Amino acid sequence: MSALYEKSQLTKILISSAPATKETMDTSTFLDLSCTIKEIQFTGGQKQDIDVTTLCSTEQENINGLPSPSEISLSGNFYKNPAQDALREAYDNDTTYAFQVIFPSGKGFKFLAEIRQHTWSSGTNGVVAATFSLRLKGKPENIESGS
Repeated sequence: MSALYEKSQLTKILISSAPATKETMDTSTFLDLSCTIKEIQFTGGQKQDIDVTTLCSTEQENINGLPSPSEISLSGNFYKNPAQDALREAYDNDTTYAFQVIFPSGKGFKFLAEIRQHTWSSGTNGVVAATFSLRLKGKPENIESGS
C-alpha cells in the first residue's frame, strides 16, 4: 500500500480583509498570508475532566467535559503588508476575522479566530521573524475540493 499524505507546498493561508462573523465569512474578501508564513500549527482544545468516581471505584474515573477553544500558531517572516497588518489590527482591536487554510488538493478548513498574541524578533545574519497565536471561535469547517 502506498503512503497517503497531503503536500504542504503551495498551501494557502488567507485572512479576511475586515472583521467577520459566521454570517459574513463566506462573502468576505480575503488577503493572502502564504508568502510570509512558513508554518501553521493547529491544536484542538483540550477537554476538561468530569469526575465520575464513586465509592465502589478502584481508581479515579473521569469522562470528557467541555473542550477549551482550539488554537492555531502561524510563524514565518515579518512583513508589513495588508494581510499581516490585518492580523495586527485584529489583535489591537480584539476583533474576530475569518481564515481559510487551503491545501494544494483544494481541501482545507475555514474558521473564525481572534489574535491572542503576536511577536517579532530579529537577529544577526537573518530576517525578521513573526509569530501569531490565534484562538478559534467555534469549530473549523471543512473546505472540500472545488468549493
